Amino acid sequence: MLVVGNFEPAEAVDAAQQVNQMLKSQPLPAHSHMPSRMVNIEPGHYIYRHMGEDPNMLNNAVVATFYCGMVTNPKDRTTMALLVQIAKDQFFDQLRTKEQLGYNVGASTNSFGSGKLTLDMRVQGESNPTYLLQRIDSFIHGFRQTLVEFDTVKFGALVESIVGKANEQLTSVDAEANRMWTPIYKGTYNFARLADEVESLQKVRLDDVLDMWDRYINPETAVAYTRVDSQLWAAKASYPSATDMTTWPESILALAGCLESETHMPVDLSDLSHFINTAVTQTSADALGSLAHQYPMANSTQVLDETASGWSKIKNALDMAMNPHNQHTLQDSETNFAYIGMYQTVEGKWVITDVEKFKATQALHGLAVPVIKLIPNTTAFNDHTIV
Repeated sequence: MLVVGNFEPAEAVDAAQQVNQMLKSQPLPAHSHMPSRMVNIEPGHYIYRHMGEDPNMLNNAVVATFYCGMVTNPKDRTTMALLVQIAKDQFFDQLRTKEQLGYNVGASTNSFGSGKLTLDMRVQGESNPTYLLQRIDSFIHGFRQTLVEFDTVKFGALVESIVGKANEQLTSVDAEANRMWTPIYKGTYNFARLADEVESLQKVRLDDVLDMWDRYINPETAVAYTRVDSQLWAAKASYPSATDMTTWPESILALAGCLESETHMPVDLSDLSHFINTAVTQTSADALGSLAHQYPMANSTQVLDETASGWSKIKNALDMAMNPHNQHTLQDSETNFAYIGMYQTVEGKWVITDVEKFKATQALHGLAVPVIKLIPNTTAFNDHTIV
């Protein structure tokens, strides 16, 4: 029970006792508690796919989740917060405003229990999930240079803004209680967490943000690259089979999905792969023109209109197929997931076919360790009493 407010310690204890007497509740025995445990996913790139059930739903959705540092490390938390602040507006501007990929586009950070921090990049729209993830990859490929060129004065102002917001006085006892519940739920009982983060924020430099990007998110430099791509496919979408994913590169599958969606024509993956192999000697404009003649837009009197939204996606997909970004060199996993029915794509990514079986192969993070000694008494905090 948490009692927060302008109480004397004895008054808070008395209030708690009265509530207990009214409820006549008993604490759960220790063996009945279910501590929160987070799966410690081993390094690798994983894909989880799910087909939607509503035949009228046209939207697809993807979330690319990168595992970055530990939630128990104040520097990791504050560095991630700054990274998200820098990335989220540009991510939205590129994929939502400029490319019009969907109405739900964003980047945020998350954490679970005492495990790892995550950077989540999500897009929901009518384009096929493979293409959406390819566009996320394209953003990631170019974002490092944005960090390198980021203005240090602007970075300092960003830090001051976050510190100022963190230091704002709470306007209600309810708000303060909610802040206290977080360390209680997580099992750390670190009621000074916010002060620790403010102190850490003031020490973080732009180089620290770039280092976090390179250590965890940049596929060309991250040593222990750990990523899970969650895909939700619309029921009517052209869903790549396991054979497709183990035979053809994702760039071919993404382009095929865009072509089928925009032209309403079936696409032979072998023919499309042959087209790409021959098109690499052409300019992007010539290759797009050849592709347009082979796959004319449905319900259009024009063979090619690069200003049309559909052809803009096809152009991007074609460019990615002709000029693929450097992929992370995936190390051999310690676990052979083929034994539980998983399979690898051409790029070496493991496709999760049964979530529970996959979780069973992974270790768990340890339980949260309290950062302060727990005492069965009252504790003063910010002029209030915690019982």
